[in-house]
Amino acid sequence: MNNNLQATESRNNAGGLISYDQSQIDLFFTMHQKVNSKNEEISKSYTNNILVSFNDLKELHQKTVQSIESTKPIKSTIGVRIAISHNEGESEKFNSFEDFEKHNITSPNPTSDITFIYIFSIYDQEKSDFENYKITNRVRSRVAELDQLEKEAPPFISSAIISSMVTQTAKISIEYADYVKARHFTAMFDEWIKGCDESKSIKAMNYFKRISHLIPKLGKLAIYALLAIFTTQAIDTNLINNDLSVKFIVMYASVFVITGGVCELFLRKIETSIDGYLAISYLNINKGDAKLIKRFSNRNIVSIVWSVIGATGTIVIGLGTSAAYDVIKWLILK
Repeated sequence: MNNNLQATESRNNAGGLISYDQSQIDLFFTMHQKVNSKNEEISKSYTNNILVSFNDLKELHQKTVQSIESTKPIKSTIGVRIAISHNEGESEKFNSFEDFEKHNITSPNPTSDITFIYIFSIYDQEKSDFENYKITNRVRSRVAELDQLEKEAPPFISSAIISSMVTQTAKISIEYADYVKARHFTAMFDEWIKGCDESKSIKAMNYFKRISHLIPKLGKLAIYALLAIFTTQAIDTNLINNDLSVKFIVMYASVFVITGGVCELFLRKIETSIDGYLAISYLNINKGDAKLIKRFSNRNIVSIVWSVIGATGTIVIGLGTSAAYDVIKWLILK
């Protein structure tokens, strides 16, 4: 650019001022404004439970490059930048996909996100103008993000609450000069997202997550109601005379409290298990990722098992309320 801007020096009697060709100065400022002008921007975010491997990232890169080449960009303006962030604050940057492909896959720190940045220009012959574009493809690992949140969260925030958070898993942002061309790249990213494998989540879990906080309250009320109904229907007023009424009240109150306490333990376990279930989404490109994925998968299995145990225990207690009066009668008459 500096080679194209020529100055002619002329000195006059007043002190030797330097004069410049005005047309070239105008050209310089026009180019400067064009390069530094702020383009319009569109973006789209995703919360799909995508399971991303290195081959998926390679496919995303190839699709993006093919889409860029279809716009016939100026070859010398195309730039690629790849940034990887890991848990524990580690990060890496690469200037080409080939360098990224050679990076260390034995890292013990899970990958939290990967960002691909593409910068290029297009010369529009009809308008005789340059168009600048910047595409940012970002893919995030939900399990790595939640793992980091659990480590940094205060002790009073349970892992179940953190696991219930639905985090962003992918995003594309485009700074553009032509909206129609920019939409071409969002369509490409949509197609890539749909082609990724997705984790199979249990739909019932997603529904119960919204009402899990009501399970202990409603469950206890249901058990208390059953206990009252079955005891009232079974009670023998001829047997429970004045001498035994005090014993009956004391025993019934004790059974009422104990039943409610045990039932609440099972119901709370159901609630925390449901909240702790995570619809897995991840990046799997190193050893740290593989270990973290295995740990979260095992946690989901444990959550399902404890939900079944809690539900079974609550049902057993509910059925046992029908025999509460017989137990109380046996205790006060023995």
